[in-house]
Amino acid sequence: MKNPTKKENSPWVDADAGLVSAEIFVDEEIYRLEQERIYSRSWLFLAHDSEIPEPGDFVTRSMGEDPVIVWRGQDRKARVFLNVCRHRGRRVCAEDAGKAAQMRCPYHGWTYNNMGKLAAVPFFEGYQGKLDKESLGLWEARVESYRGLIFGSWDEKAEGLQEYLGEMRWVLDLMFGRSEGSEVVSGPMRWITDANWKLAAANFAGDGAHIGTTHGFLKELNLGTARGPHIQSSTMPMRNGHSGVVTYWAGDAASDHYLGLPQEIWPEIDRHLSPEQLEIMRPLVGIIGNVFPNLSFLTTSKHLPEEWGGAPSDIVSFLTLRQWQPKGPHKMEVWSWCFVDKNAPARWKEASKECYLRSFGMTGMFEQDDMENWGEITQALRGPMARRLSLQYKMGLEPVKASNWRGPDAFVKPAPLELNEREFYSRWQKLVKK
Repeated sequence: MKNPTKKENSPWVDADAGLVSAEIFVDEEIYRLEQERIYSRSWLFLAHDSEIPEPGDFVTRSMGEDPVIVWRGQDRKARVFLNVCRHRGRRVCAEDAGKAAQMRCPYHGWTYNNMGKLAAVPFFEGYQGKLDKESLGLWEARVESYRGLIFGSWDEKAEGLQEYLGEMRWVLDLMFGRSEGSEVVSGPMRWITDANWKLAAANFAGDGAHIGTTHGFLKELNLGTARGPHIQSSTMPMRNGHSGVVTYWAGDAASDHYLGLPQEIWPEIDRHLSPEQLEIMRPLVGIIGNVFPNLSFLTTSKHLPEEWGGAPSDIVSFLTLRQWQPKGPHKMEVWSWCFVDKNAPARWKEASKECYLRSFGMTGMFEQDDMENWGEITQALRGPMARRLSLQYKMGLEPVKASNWRGPDAFVKPAPLELNEREFYSRWQKLVKK
């Protein structure tokens, strides 16, 4: 029997053939290259405006393996600082969130203000004039925002955030630009899982084929009525490795659905979205995708009340962002937020949060299914023979473009297809091999 391993010196990713090397999920040196060439150069999501609304508000987050502080200064500007003291390298802040005019390193007391400047140094006279306080503020990253989403990058030469997002802005508008604003109502929930971060990001990029098997309880419990043949999807691969999949009621089933959002905010949606976006929003059922490298999103109105314990009249949607924080090739920390439109009725907000928690929260039914898969893959591929395999991403190598579609270029057949996953891994390889 022929050995089903990849050829020596072959690329890790061959998108044309639909092949991805198993090695990229377990190799230590490849992981080191990711940190250096992807996480040090890309725009990374860090926080939402609603998490740090006032001067002095802060949250601590990660940019790859680097700890950072997202801190709103006295001038109301959000800044991102490496959470490392310039004296001995200790973390300056150990809190998840809070409010502070200054932060004092617990080791030797070097103190920084919320503009990042070194404000005080104990025993300053002991340096005999050789310590330049002005040059020793917290190391600051570039910061830009889109629709209240705060991103940071260490690369001073990188293109701006708007250019980096490109067509993804059209998709983000459907979630974060459709109303007067959004706010975090849950999260971030955080947990560790023994899985490689790319498996999760690529799954959200566009793996629709796993649903029937992984989440097979839907069929067994007769909970599939909201996922019938009248729902269609458009798959959107985008520049820079971003991707999205939009699902909507089609044909005779199409009607004003607005993603299950409350009618009280429909007028806001009509005002904020373009005619092309409204054409999608009215019959919209759900959106899933990934902003490269590690920010995934999901909003859906397909979870029936029977699934999450709501009242029969509670047809709601939820909007979640989740970030796959790498902690080595075999481990990641998951960060998961739930958002709502800030002018939605209080009862709707609560129902939306409950639906999220019981479906895709840390102990949600769907979340547990997915974590099991990604962990099993990572552990199975660690052996010397398994890492030689070429994994199969061949579905839809000749996809059919969507017609009468007014958004970013999209493909509709076959459904499901693995186009977005191939594009994700192609972008990954381009950056890591530089």
